[in-house]
Amino acid sequence: MPRLKSITIENFRSIGPETVDITFPADKPVILIGENNSGKTNIIRALELMLGEFHPKYKKLDDFDHFDRNPNNRINISMDVTDFHNRLGRGQEFGCGGFRFSCVRNSENEFVAIQVENGQENQYVSAELREELLCVVVGSEQSLSYQLSYASKYTLLSRVTKSFHDKLIENGGRVERLKQLFDQIKDTFDEVDEFNEFKTNMSSIAGQMLGNMSHALDFDFSAYDPSNYFKTLRVHPTEDGTPRSIEELGTGQQQILAMTFAHAYAKSFLGQGLVFILDEPESHLHPLAQRWLAKQMFKMAEDGLQVVITTHSPYFINLEYLGSIYLIKRFLQTEAVRITPFTLAEHCVRTGATRATENTIVPFYAAHSSPQILNGFFANGIVLVEGPTEEFSLPIYLDALGMDTLKSGIAIIGVGGKGNLAKWWRMFTAFRIPTFICFDNDHSDDAVGNKRTDALRAIGIVDGDIANLLTSMDWNIGERYCVFGGNFERTFRNSFDEYGAFETEERQRLGGSKPIVAKAVAKRLAALDRRDQVGWDRVRNLVQRLENFEM
Repeated sequence: MPRLKSITIENFRSIGPETVDITFPADKPVILIGENNSGKTNIIRALELMLGEFHPKYKKLDDFDHFDRNPNNRINISMDVTDFHNRLGRGQEFGCGGFRFSCVRNSENEFVAIQVENGQENQYVSAELREELLCVVVGSEQSLSYQLSYASKYTLLSRVTKSFHDKLIENGGRVERLKQLFDQIKDTFDEVDEFNEFKTNMSSIAGQMLGNMSHALDFDFSAYDPSNYFKTLRVHPTEDGTPRSIEELGTGQQQILAMTFAHAYAKSFLGQGLVFILDEPESHLHPLAQRWLAKQMFKMAEDGLQVVITTHSPYFINLEYLGSIYLIKRFLQTEAVRITPFTLAEHCVRTGATRATENTIVPFYAAHSSPQILNGFFANGIVLVEGPTEEFSLPIYLDALGMDTLKSGIAIIGVGGKGNLAKWWRMFTAFRIPTFICFDNDHSDDAVGNKRTDALRAIGIVDGDIANLLTSMDWNIGERYCVFGGNFERTFRNSFDEYGAFETEERQRLGGSKPIVAKAVAKRLAALDRRDQVGWDRVRNLVQRLENFEM
């Protein structure tokens, strides 16, 4: 089956001279994640340009398609492919190993195929060759009705019916039998007197009105001819066996049905290549439906369908596919951050996890991940905390001093204990996401300090300083860490005059849940006019660190 192996994009839209390179591994989905306006959609547009409905050579691009809106910046897009059937060259002597597109102001677009045998460029790219690998994009704004129509020869339904037709006419005897049957059908239509009379009148009137023009009107029954038989095929949704209109479906349901249609096509016609792109599938699905769809898409990818997902939902991130997850970031231009099992293991070993290996690192992280933690991949910066007490209350203190963590794109994530701080710090920093850690010196789950030591060593704190931090009973705030002291609640009681009284009152009102009580107390302290206490000085210091921290 023809497959896409990789694409390299340069100077296209938000992607500048530092190229974006995406590899498409076998039997795994490509998952593009990142904040809004980072450039995920531009990667999809590059795929559509190369593999979509319009021939790239004749595609007119706008100024905004060039990086920095400068049409003098030459767009270069190249892709490697494999298993194409059609050959290149006048004598059909070369295999196709890829395509290259180039566009610059005042020049014709260049679109060439790359010869497998010698790497040379072949100027003639036939329609048959391009059609071996199809790119289909289904997004929140795109309708299933288009893909299940004959609006163009590139829709899914058009491709399916063409494949049906090609298989049908392989057998000459079968074609002849069908022709005889269709002739009988046409004869049956002619038995209707009114039909014959209408045909005669239409021909006579048209002849009088058109005069010497060469065109006329006639009834076309070619749909009932085996050369075009399958174009009578229509696909419609059903509910409990009853046909429904596509317009009755929600957008999320339309996306799912388009995906199942594409998967059936890819499985049934192994000679046809398909890159199926689902753009932000979470847009119209509730969380449980997102999880279900993600599970189905992962299965389809493992089954051979080439799947590309762009998403803002943690439910579509599966760390088992680590090497095909791309974090799309944008500063001056779009860049794609990808880590492999090998590079992640190297990073973990370098930061203190000496037993990490390329073979064990992916199963380890996949087993310990959760949607809550994976939300960190969509943040500009991350603050890792031990658990829900800090996760619920810390944003309230920061917001009281002017730091809106949501507006800043900072995710405060509870990792379920001190022992998980270093683990997730290593993962997120491997993807170059600035990450800060917070914990207290409560010994209940870390009696000898190994977990806290691991976290501090991972972020680069030397052993001499670690000893002081682990014995401190007061706040300690550094460039990449905040140690609350001996115990979170005790430290805050000592730092805010009203904390103890508020804590007692909220415990009586809300019960004994520490996180819920801590959150309620934080809200009450933030509502007070006082900002002159030790606690607010410490929080102010933390705000300054978070505003400036970088890896």
